[in-house]
Amino acid sequence: MNKINLWSNSVSTPSLLFLLLLGFVFSCGTSKKLGKDSNLSSTELLVRRLETKQIKAKTFDGRAKIDFRSTDMSASATIRIRMQKDSSIWVTLSKLGFEVGRALITSDSVHILDRINNEYTVYALDYLSKQYQLPGNLLLIQQVILGNPFFLSRNFTSTSAGDRYLLNDSGSGKEIKMSIETNALRLRNFQYLEPSAARSLTLDLEEYNAANDKQDFSYLRKFVVDSRETGKVEVNIQFTQVELNVPISMPFDVPQRFKRVK
Repeated sequence: MNKINLWSNSVSTPSLLFLLLLGFVFSCGTSKKLGKDSNLSSTELLVRRLETKQIKAKTFDGRAKIDFRSTDMSASATIRIRMQKDSSIWVTLSKLGFEVGRALITSDSVHILDRINNEYTVYALDYLSKQYQLPGNLLLIQQVILGNPFFLSRNFTSTSAGDRYLLNDSGSGKEIKMSIETNALRLRNFQYLEPSAARSLTLDLEEYNAANDKQDFSYLRKFVVDSRETGKVEVNIQFTQVELNVPISMPFDVPQRFKRVK
């Protein structure tokens, strides 16, 4: 029996969920501890300021509209994202008012419920790395959801241009660029370029407004991913509701009728 899908151009629920994750996970990095201020360069001091200005949240609860576009398909849906800091991320995907998929991401695995085809799938978190040649990292996904600058452990150089700080790291055959507001220190643009692999990611963060606890949050995210594995994929995420540091739950029960496919 053929699988049923609710999407135009044959986009299945797992594929759409993984495209969502692809928008969130493109590479990995961890912050490093910097030395005393007297030993820091101006760029390192800027990075330290960025670290102190990051959104701080033990929990996250958000609703958003999401649009996907590629050379051979397009789809739109609504999503609900919940996050427990350093523990897990929970995502539901709905179309026409009906939930069609649910995902639970932990530090080492991704669990997916496909409600269209009554299937349950579990992948190691490095599945995206193997499938798309892109490493996965729970801490990075958290940072991207919150809209925080990331890869702060890299050897950046910095310049200023108008009302922006420009951070650049072009070592190891890869180039990472970030554009930061000089006054509010908010991330506005992030680029990851890997020319040898014909792989790139651009992320624009727009429509900053105060969330429920007064921390500035980017309500509009625009991703453009381009690689041999994925082709060009555009993902726009428009948050309609965001709550930080509120009680949350992450229900994830697998119905008995669901078939385990991996």
